[in-house]
Amino acid sequence: MSPDAPTGAGPHAVPGALEVPRGRRGRAAWVSLTGAVLILGLKFSAYLATGSVGFLSDAAESLVNLVAAAVLLVALGVSVAPPDYRHPYGHAKAEYLSSVLEAALIIVAAGAIAWSAVGRLLRPEALTNVAMGVGVSLLAALLNGLLAFYLFSVARRERSDALAANARHILTDVYTSLGVVVGVLLVRFTGWQPLDPLVALVVAANIVVVGVRVMRQALSRLLDERLPEREEAKILAVLEADPRVLGFHRLRTRRSGHASFAEVDVFVDPALTVKEAHDLVGRVEDAIHTELEDLVTTIHVEPYVAGVRDRTLTPQDEFKEQVENG
Repeated sequence: MSPDAPTGAGPHAVPGALEVPRGRRGRAAWVSLTGAVLILGLKFSAYLATGSVGFLSDAAESLVNLVAAAVLLVALGVSVAPPDYRHPYGHAKAEYLSSVLEAALIIVAAGAIAWSAVGRLLRPEALTNVAMGVGVSLLAALLNGLLAFYLFSVARRERSDALAANARHILTDVYTSLGVVVGVLLVRFTGWQPLDPLVALVVAANIVVVGVRVMRQALSRLLDERLPEREEAKILAVLEADPRVLGFHRLRTRRSGHASFAEVDVFVDPALTVKEAHDLVGRVEDAIHTELEDLVTTIHVEPYVAGVRDRTLTPQDEFKEQVENG
């Protein structure tokens, strides 16, 4: 069991929405939430000091970060809950729901930024305390960059889509802050006030692009997107290397949060006893798990029949046949 998984769930356990996520994922979620509070405070201070709608747009994105970090904490608490009677495959897909909500919040924030920017574009205002605002914003960008780097490293180790989505959003926030700082400095040195809201509109457009990208990836994985080809290739290599596996087809894989699943039909000598076939499958699964530790495998045994069940078909081969056969 994962070190993050809570114990004691009964057969009718409620999904762990109120569980406190433990381990590296839990710590990362708390760090993200704490960082979001600190960085929001810094960015809002930059806006209050300067009156820049660009800094306001930057603060608005950090407000989304704060809400997203809170949602992430709850989602991770659900995702690490063990399987129960109603959810025999666990709750790992809660991470994708967190990513979808975060993407939606990103897009809503972009709309709010654009609304504020258009208003300021129609009624330009002079900026104040630019040096202070720029300094505070750069400090917030540095802290955000360190936070994104930390979350990316944990997301890779823990295979957490929710943490990865949160890290991508925070990294985008860094670029946003740098762009806003450049815009504010240009306003300060050129005196052209409309440049401030124009920068905010560019920020809003960039945020929409990021939000759509995060949304598409999360929805694809909610629909059981298959594992990357490099991971499927390891499964295929194990099946092809075992001489007792006389063929296989119907390899199906999917990822559910930090968990991965694979199903495949293998053809074996029909003279094998049930125990011999069972032992064969066990050794094949052990070999696969050596390559992909967190994979949950289901192998179905079929008797080898020349001309009927004797072909080895990779997922791509099967897909091509389906397309050709209509």
